[in-house]
Amino acid sequence: MKLKAHPLFEKDVKKLDKKDREGISVALKRLKENFIRYKPIKGIPNCFRLRIGNLRVVYIVKGDEIWILIVEKRKQVYKEMKKRLR
Repeated sequence: MKLKAHPLFEKDVKKLDKKDREGISVALKRLKENFIRYKPIKGIPNCFRLRIGNLRVVYIVKGDEIWILIVEKRKQVYKEMKKRLR
């Protein structure tokens, strides 16, 4: 599987502190190995979320690619995710 990222994902990561960035890095490595083990998002086919403490990483699986849409705090992630899916 290839990991690809939404253009705003880099910006999301830069806003995080060092500890959270390290957690994201480890989580993305695990995600690449086993993308299906995480929780699906209802109503959006092939869309999943990965929980890292109070943060959520939302991604979509398309063929042999995993598209990382967003990393954000739980309260804001789903609202912002809908904007990025348009």
